[in-house]
Amino acid sequence: MNISKIVRAVVLTAAVAITLSAAAQPYPTRAIRIIVPFAPGGGADIIARASAAGLTERFGRSVTVENRPGANTIIGTEAAANAPPDGYTLLLCNSSFAINPSLYKTSYDAVKSFTPISMIVRGTLVLVVHPSLPVKDVKELIALAKAHPGELTYSSYGSGSIAHLAGELLKSTARVDIVHVPYKGAAPAIMDVIAGRVSMTFAVMAPVLPFIQSGKVKALGLATRERGLSHNEFRTLHESGLPGFDVQGWNGLCAPAGVPKDIIDRLHAALVDTFGGDEARNKFIKLGFDMLQRPGSPDEFAALIRADVQKWQKVVKEAGIKAD
Repeated sequence: MNISKIVRAVVLTAAVAITLSAAAQPYPTRAIRIIVPFAPGGGADIIARASAAGLTERFGRSVTVENRPGANTIIGTEAAANAPPDGYTLLLCNSSFAINPSLYKTSYDAVKSFTPISMIVRGTLVLVVHPSLPVKDVKELIALAKAHPGELTYSSYGSGSIAHLAGELLKSTARVDIVHVPYKGAAPAIMDVIAGRVSMTFAVMAPVLPFIQSGKVKALGLATRERGLSHNEFRTLHESGLPGFDVQGWNGLCAPAGVPKDIIDRLHAALVDTFGGDEARNKFIKLGFDMLQRPGSPDEFAALIRADVQKWQKVVKEAGIKAD
């Protein structure tokens, strides 16, 4: 064998060794980012940051949160869908993820463009009003709205968000005229109710709970048909004047489609370890989250997303809801 052949053989052997070594490296080998398609401060942001802290601790690699709000979560979601399917870009997805296909033409498919990792919490919504509003329950709110059509307003964290759909469902169920005021995040939607610039909002319990406890807003009831384990002190709208009213949100993590199953399984196991214990679960229950016994499996989360896409398609069509 001549020298050139020996050199080529050595180079080839080294290249193969390097490739095999890289392939054998356990995930993750570098920083991970979680894209949150909302402004900072809301319930989704809280869960994303808790997830990032838990993954950082368990993987020994930096996991950061990148807030990319806008277009009712589409901007951040598109960025995640277009990221390499290598497990280093994740998406905090919530109910808007399943609603948007009914309202917008997107460059991604909610079912086909992503690999679900886990649902972490249910996002229980609560109807809150400014304390100056002369109502103590939803029956009195409906009566006030009927007496003053078009004068009351409700905020949401974006047109087409679950808070928007909950408000439209309230309008159609109670047959009242209340004006929708969309915002670019949950925090400003809540703050303008506190400031009295908007009459009411359907808010995720976690970020609004301190304002309920301090009396800055008044809670009229949960949007779910049944009370959550962590919110037994609040009646539901179904119980207090709107029979059958039922809107429930959720938050979880997804990855771009094509991420290897072993990486998805590692991420899911880390989330179960982060949120599945009694101490962590009780901590987030005290913050107002409706926690699961353990974060759902990738298959369970995928089934939920498919079912919600179909559910909201029907609601949007029947209510004639159009995106702004």
